[in-house]
Amino acid sequence: MIVACNGVGTPRLLLNSVSARFPNGIANSSGLIGKNLMFHPETWAQGYFAERLDSHKGPAACCILSKQFYETDTARGFVRGYNMQVSRGAGPLGTAMAGLMTGTIPWGPGHHEAFAQRFDHVASIGVLCEDLPEEHNTVTLDPELKDADGIPAPKITYRYSDNSLRMLAHGQARAEEALRAAGAVEVMSSGPSRQSGWHLLGTARMGNDPATSVVDPWGRSHDVKNLFIVDGSIFVTGGAVNPASTIQALALYIADSIKKNLANLFD
Repeated sequence: MIVACNGVGTPRLLLNSVSARFPNGIANSSGLIGKNLMFHPETWAQGYFAERLDSHKGPAACCILSKQFYETDTARGFVRGYNMQVSRGAGPLGTAMAGLMTGTIPWGPGHHEAFAQRFDHVASIGVLCEDLPEEHNTVTLDPELKDADGIPAPKITYRYSDNSLRMLAHGQARAEEALRAAGAVEVMSSGPSRQSGWHLLGTARMGNDPATSVVDPWGRSHDVKNLFIVDGSIFVTGGAVNPASTIQALALYIADSIKKNLANLFD
């Protein structure tokens, strides 16, 4: 059986799968299913430039990536690091709505003049941080909330670590600095962008030791030999980049491992 419900759906499914043999959820002898939840905390800065940049053109994902602050440097006051993503500006509607929310583009008199100063004059830098695996960040089963079929819903308990908060502050300051160095006449920043972050990782971690991990190095449950997990929940660390490519690589690797071991897969 292949489970691929990612960092929240997978632990919810496994924790709901109880029996006499698995009273705490299937494949959960380690007690780690749902623990070590990792997100990608994010902050950002925007620079406004006097010259027109045509920055609304092109795909939204078109960007320039910098790994300058990706590796650990303890002199910065935190471990691990972050990825800086330089991206284009918003389209007309996005520019107008963002300006309305921030008060930089008024509604009514002066709207067109303020809009013209900002539309296509913007460059943004997002800062995507590596979260640390911490057991108190969890996906558990909600004791009250259930879905339409009466199955307990997932309950997410999460807080930013001090390490992540220091990393976010450092990244935001560097993003502001880079935009000013590029010639921005005005810089705005904000963050964290959410009270959690992006991507869902770490809640069924991979490892050699059944006491400290949920699946083995090729995605098979330590407890159930015909149960494989192929999603972001098996990550041991979060990294500071979008995880889709790594999940794809893991899927190919686990599929190849299953194929190579078909003859004795359940021995």
